[in-house]
Amino acid sequence: MGISYKKLREIQNRQMTELSQMTPDNVKLFNQISTIARNTTADERAQEEWILSAGKEIVQAQKDGRSAQELYGNDLEAAVHSGLSLDEEEDSASSEHPKSLETNSTQQQKQPRTPKWYAMIAWASVSFILLIQGGAGLIIGWTDGDIEPFSHISLFSIIVAAVGGIALVEMLRRLAERPDDQGADRNAVPKINLRGIVIYLAVVVLVLFVGYPLRDSLPVFNLAPWVSLVIGIVGLALLRPLFGQKKG
Repeated sequence: MGISYKKLREIQNRQMTELSQMTPDNVKLFNQISTIARNTTADERAQEEWILSAGKEIVQAQKDGRSAQELYGNDLEAAVHSGLSLDEEEDSASSEHPKSLETNSTQQQKQPRTPKWYAMIAWASVSFILLIQGGAGLIIGWTDGDIEPFSHISLFSIIVAAVGGIALVEMLRRLAERPDDQGADRNAVPKINLRGIVIYLAVVVLVLFVGYPLRDSLPVFNLAPWVSLVIGIVGLALLRPLFGQKKG
């Protein structure tokens, strides 16, 4: 049974209300059982509602002069599993299965940044620029406009397109990075790697400042708009054959 984001936040806000009434020792134990509960095979709604009820029990026991440790004993994992009505076999599988899923998910999200990865981004960026330039040139030509600005491209522009594409993609990747989707970190605010973003932007700026004065001395390639368009289309079409993962 799933749970909406709104309902999840409502339950977790109520959990925080109970948490605010606990002693430091009880807070520590409550956090431990919360983590254990969120790593079980129970569905998310059941996990969060049980954690809320556990919080209420701890607060009530505290008012009665009892500690949370008395409620759950020394084997917290068994107590949590019992509270969630999970048998030992399910619990054993849940202790390994979520970890393997987390590892696989992490590996998928954090793909290695290899030279081939950067070459693919640069290739795609330059191909896209040529595609846009060629398409714009043809449209301008069909309307009897001046196609001269769209009939050539400098090496400087190609370098900026390649480096700028890499910078943009890396910046988006860093902005998209989120904490592990487990336990209390599930709804944490994404941490933006400002240092990484600044480095990539600095590289682009460096290319512009170093290359711009040399733009007139760098080669300029004269390409008819239709030629640029064809090169751009072919370049994008070759992305998968050239850079796609080979199935062995």
